[in-house]
Amino acid sequence: MPDEAEASVYCARVPGQMYDPTVQRAVLEKLARWRQLPEGDLLAMLSPVERLRFRPEALDDLEWDGLIVMRMAGDERVVSITEPGEMWLRQHHQGIRAEPDGEASEGGC
Repeated sequence: MPDEAEASVYCARVPGQMYDPTVQRAVLEKLARWRQLPEGDLLAMLSPVERLRFRPEALDDLEWDGLIVMRMAGDERVVSITEPGEMWLRQHHQGIRAEPDGEASEGGC
């Protein structure tokens, strides 16, 4: 029988990326198009799979990293993308399409 110290479970919130990182990109892509959105509208624009993977900590982490800003408007948070957020999105968008030598691929074989 394990002693009580071995059987205890840590249930406190752990900071950091505990969500799918594709959610971060999806949020930034929506904000890059619309500039700012109420949080509820932003979440409604995510795909069903992205909504399942979304965690409120994702927005907190994006704000902590300086990629978005959040402010209260009435009873809902409004989320806006920042210039560093746009730069992050451009870099990651190019990173997917770029070849190792830095040249963009043209989609051919």
